[in-house]
Amino acid sequence: MRKIRITATWILLLFLTCSWVSAQDPPPRLEVFAEGGGSFLNSGTAQVSTVCPVACPTLGCTCPSGTATSSFSKTGRVSAGARLRFTRHDALEASYSYSPNVSSLILGTQSLGSAYNRVDLISFNYVRYLWIKTRVQPFVTAGLGASRFGGRSVAIPVVSSSALAVDGFQFAWNYGGGADVVLKPHLALRFELRDYVTGQPGFLTGTSHNVVPSAGIVFRLW
Repeated sequence: MRKIRITATWILLLFLTCSWVSAQDPPPRLEVFAEGGGSFLNSGTAQVSTVCPVACPTLGCTCPSGTATSSFSKTGRVSAGARLRFTRHDALEASYSYSPNVSSLILGTQSLGSAYNRVDLISFNYVRYLWIKTRVQPFVTAGLGASRFGGRSVAIPVVSSSALAVDGFQFAWNYGGGADVVLKPHLALRFELRDYVTGQPGFLTGTSHNVVPSAGIVFRLW
């Protein structure tokens, strides 16, 4: 029994030593990744006045106006990109992500219609790995880029002036953190949480926060 315990202890120590040595290998300089997760956007506001049909005075219908609130559907997000390490702890990242969030406009209890049905994001980030001596390697990140609310261009029939059209790209920035779980020297899993910050689309006012929890796979090339 004593010999079995000694043998088991040596096997455990050997396993831990090998794992530690493996984690000390210099990380590959270039990697590509693909991730999926959620996309959660906050609302914005807009001052609108509705267009009254000609027959409204006769029919006694109302034409409400005031502050409208946008509402975005909760949906999934996919992203892909690459990281280039210039030190063991520091990397630069470029990525593109897409989510099919649908936006609607609400005035009081009345729905004024919907417009945007997608959000595109292009980001360039600095990544700092806090620890690389184990298989779980946490990091923080921040960066700049551009976002675009688009998809179909849908007129909101009761809103005066122009409809909510497809927006162009506008300035965006993001920050967050996560961790890589190294499975093999050239393969890892990634878990992270980011907040993408930009302006609201169209004539909506306020700041848009797109909170994105995600997970994915990393191919560490060389």
